[in-house]
Amino acid sequence: MRPHSLHILSLGAGITLLFVTLPATASAASTGSCYDLDLQADQAPPFEASSFQYFQQMELTPQQTLRATPPQALTSAEHLVLPVSQRVTATSVHDASSTGPWLGYFYEHELKARGYLDVNGNLLDLNGNGITDLHEDLYNLAPPTGSQARPYVGTTRRCSRTFASGGFTYSQPELALNESCTSAFTSGVLLMDARPGDYPEVRIDVVGSNTPAVPRTGYSDKGLFERIPNLLEPAHAANNHRGLGHPVFFPAGGSQTVDLGTINAGWEMVFFLVVANDSVHNPYEGRVYPCLRKAADGQCTLHLKTSTSVFFSKAKWNLDQDPVGQMPVATRNIGCASSEDCSPEAPHPFDGACTVASTGQDLCGWLDAEALARLGTAPYGSTSLPMEATTVAVSGNGKMPHAVLGAPGGTPQDWILAFEDLNGGGDRDFNDAVFQFRGDASSAVRSRVLFPSPYFPDPACAISQMRFRKEDAPGTGCGSSAAISYAVATDCRVCTSYECSINITPSWHPVTFAVGAQEAFIDVSSTPGSQPCWMASISGTHAACLPTITNVDVGYVFAPVSP
Repeated sequence: MRPHSLHILSLGAGITLLFVTLPATASAASTGSCYDLDLQADQAPPFEASSFQYFQQMELTPQQTLRATPPQALTSAEHLVLPVSQRVTATSVHDASSTGPWLGYFYEHELKARGYLDVNGNLLDLNGNGITDLHEDLYNLAPPTGSQARPYVGTTRRCSRTFASGGFTYSQPELALNESCTSAFTSGVLLMDARPGDYPEVRIDVVGSNTPAVPRTGYSDKGLFERIPNLLEPAHAANNHRGLGHPVFFPAGGSQTVDLGTINAGWEMVFFLVVANDSVHNPYEGRVYPCLRKAADGQCTLHLKTSTSVFFSKAKWNLDQDPVGQMPVATRNIGCASSEDCSPEAPHPFDGACTVASTGQDLCGWLDAEALARLGTAPYGSTSLPMEATTVAVSGNGKMPHAVLGAPGGTPQDWILAFEDLNGGGDRDFNDAVFQFRGDASSAVRSRVLFPSPYFPDPACAISQMRFRKEDAPGTGCGSSAAISYAVATDCRVCTSYECSINITPSWHPVTFAVGAQEAFIDVSSTPGSQPCWMASISGTHAACLPTITNVDVGYVFAPVSP
């Protein structure tokens, strides 16, 4: 790589041409010779920030070398944002219900666009009836008419029953009504207060009913899936294209591993789990009805009774209250198998607790032994969870957290998301539905277009051959799985008579080196272009394996385009 001198000529009206002083071995475009360049001349500029189109888990060092950066681990189920765009796969590890999990996710920005969240990500209640709009639309609770009506999430209502509570009118939830749409609202039911404490009995309104063993056509909002809230489905004619969910696993899916495609960096994901468990209200057993509306002091004033419960990875969005109020909600050793004999309040090795390697603290285990063994097999990447602690923090608004994230420090690109599947937290083992997510931890860098090709190229000429030489080092902590690969392209920009724009999908030609060679020659005549660039990809990296690229040397020649 070496610098080239650029001269800028302004023609006015916003048009600027770049003229390039070519190396001594090359002459500017000569008619018929198509920019008579020397293939051995190095056209790659020095390694500096302006020389590159993008970095993905790569950094430019002060020594002007390129170095892979270690993958960044997710730290909490409350904030699931990937630091770099990457392809992600999900695998179901364990399902305590044996009915098949229903897991999906929202993108936070899509919920903001629909009006469910404010700019800070807080749930909104725009119609002012005490139920946040997200929860209201999950169960289609808004009244069908009047100032507090909201658009129905679905095609047509199966049931048209309404009820009055707390001075407001609501629709009864179809997901909690039988096939005859029999009213399921009761005013002033004597129930134990779901807030932490002595659980005194209070009068609370309750709407909905549990699903019987044979629900027939009831307990459904129709939609794409009978007993999944329409809002959680993908947009489809069956939900009037109002679904916002991105399904990952569902009982009829039939696949244990799902490719989520590329998840964009910076896009926050909020996962949801739909479970079919009858609602039970007994705070002493850690079971409470979901709460739709609360008073200013936190007491629930309207409970939902339903067998279709939704739990979010973001604790503040959950409907059920935390009846225990312990801080933190739970702390577990992710590498230790769970044991029914182990008490989280007094963990002891004799009862199955394990020692956290970094602190010496004894903690009860998280996943059961079967799930840990399954993770250690090849289909799950032979994953071995270390003896590290993970903590479930309180929600901050009295709601019960249901998700816990396990992100092993040694393999931060892989993470485990597990859910507690009972309203109120139940036994609080947070291992009822367990999923493994595996990200592509590869690093990549792409150069900008290499000069000296003219800003407005001669369409009669195209690059026919390229030469690529590299200087790199895998790093002292790398094993055989670490690899650096290179590719070149000649159509890295798309040009018209007036301007050039970046081509995000150029025609890449892999660079293949002979054994022991550092230099290769590539025939690129099959994809004629005049806007060359190169890219490097590094795979198999981890915190102790950070390969470095010291230099690249790129040459190329033009030839007339065949008529």
